Amino acid sequence: MKRRLSMVFKNLKRKIVVGIAGPSSHQRQAVVSLALLAVTELALLVLTFCTNFLSAYIHNTLEVFHGFRLRALSNALSVVSFERVTGLFFEQPLQRWHDANFGGWTFWNTYYAGVHPVVTILFLVFILVRMFAWKLTCVNWKRMNEGSMSPAAVDYAPLASADSPYYAPENTSAAATQISFGDMTPAQQYRFLRAIWVLGAWISFFGFLFIPTMPPRLLPVCDFLNYAGANVGACLTTEYSFIDTIGAHGSLLWDWNDDSVKTLNNPYAAFPSQHTLFAAWCAMTWIMLMGPASHKLATSGSVRYWLRGLLRWGIIIYPMITVYCIVITANHYIADALGGLVALAISYGAVYAFYLYKDRRFSYHKSGDAMAATVLPY
Repeated sequence: MKRRLSMVFKNLKRKIVVGIAGPSSHQRQAVVSLALLAVTELALLVLTFCTNFLSAYIHNTLEVFHGFRLRALSNALSVVSFERVTGLFFEQPLQRWHDANFGGWTFWNTYYAGVHPVVTILFLVFILVRMFAWKLTCVNWKRMNEGSMSPAAVDYAPLASADSPYYAPENTSAAATQISFGDMTPAQQYRFLRAIWVLGAWISFFGFLFIPTMPPRLLPVCDFLNYAGANVGACLTTEYSFIDTIGAHGSLLWDWNDDSVKTLNNPYAAFPSQHTLFAAWCAMTWIMLMGPASHKLATSGSVRYWLRGLLRWGIIIYPMITVYCIVITANHYIADALGGLVALAISYGAVYAFYLYKDRRFSYHKSGDAMAATVLPY
């Protein structure tokens, strides 16, 4: 069934590419094929990046806001109860301590509003461009040009297959499941990392849909209205003293009172925290792409070895700062951040399991031994 579905998509792509580029020009087919890949990948990434807005649209369209608000408040109080039991409910004293000793709310509000999307987009663009740069170096353009002039040439040059005569032989590689992450091609690395990010983001999307959670900043708020004029806060002024720092101090980018924010944003998209999930994914991507130091450098114990280790693992400070930011600005609970990490772990585990399944199937078909040794893309 899976093979049939794969063949359907391959034949569909073949028809589209040949229909646009023509049956005889393999160079044009290569360009169209890469352009089609770029369009589909960008569409997937943009749609995934807009899961918060999509959840807001679904809630606004299918659910009465009053019921939505009560459900979000109930879930928020459940989160607070869980944190009180586990000793994690220290968001209020932490915010008061930061306000009394450091302040700088414009910086932290702008960090919350801007760093989260910008850094994630930069990482996604980097691995995407890196993949296309590698693909362009793998195409044997000279041979493709000669093939397009040959009357005996086939009418289609599939760029997705290393069996194509138009790939330079020295750039072909084994299946992604048979090598470690460091030995995978940039295209295989991109697919592995992209799959983890996409799956994690959609897990958080379903959290926004089925577990709407009122963020801490809205618990004591009585007068914040959405685009339809309905009160968004819980007005629990005696129980909670959180400060809505963006509402009180603003940011350099946007404010909760902006019409576009009120229309597009889901005010109860708190659990799990996408800020934490995306920041941890960026750190994981950096660490995996950097890879471990070479054996020669590791055994030498030189300054370069320690500097490289610092450069590789220093990225961990980014998700740590992000968690600190989302807590002191009262946009998330500690449990939200933990939920983001769990969502990333689940997505990584699912993608890892899929590669494990592919590896065992590959080993079985190649050697007849379904329990052959497995080397997965760490």
